[in-house]
Amino acid sequence: MTPVVAAAATDSLAHAAALAQRAEWIEFAHGWHEFFLMAGTAAVTLAGLLFVAISIHVDALVHESRQHLLALSRLILVSYMGVLVLSLMMLVPLLPMKLLGVELIAVAIPLLAWTVRLGREKHLMEHADFSSAVLRRRSVIPLLAYLLILLTGILMLTLRVPEFFYWIVGAVCTLLGNAVGASWDLLVRTAKTRRQAELSPEASGAAPGAKKADVG
Repeated sequence: MTPVVAAAATDSLAHAAALAQRAEWIEFAHGWHEFFLMAGTAAVTLAGLLFVAISIHVDALVHESRQHLLALSRLILVSYMGVLVLSLMMLVPLLPMKLLGVELIAVAIPLLAWTVRLGREKHLMEHADFSSAVLRRRSVIPLLAYLLILLTGILMLTLRVPEFFYWIVGAVCTLLGNAVGASWDLLVRTAKTRRQAELSPEASGAAPGAKKADVG
């Protein structure tokens, strides 16, 4: 066998292996269709319900002493949006594994940066029932989920092993579960704050010793 024939045979085998790997990945990705269809639907539905709930209590969220509640609502909505964007990506037909890895990294990095920034924000006033520490604790779980998405994207991009994608299940369930729990916490705290303000209009809701807003 001449070197030219050997090289051509090697190229043919490599091409056949690449085609087989691509076909295997397409079949693997197609099997996730129902999972991401349900995850995206759940994220959109829960986000819509949260918008309705926030619109009912929006006057209780805009006070300076309740900025943490507003920040928590943003954190929850971004978690839902993260799941929705991830679901939309996976519903794209015939998406190559390499491109998916790049997209996972591109989605995870800004979400990570935004969550870290939100958790480190300093507010002028502290609410007696909801401090900055509570918001930071609520930010840790989505932060870990975004890190898992980032790691999955890196591993799929470099190693080309489809099985790493199973880690995304943990990230999606973590984001949805934490967002649902945080949504309930947000609504309960907002209702309590609003109730306290109605019962004692002179109370501002700020914690003792907190900085008061200027009047007039």
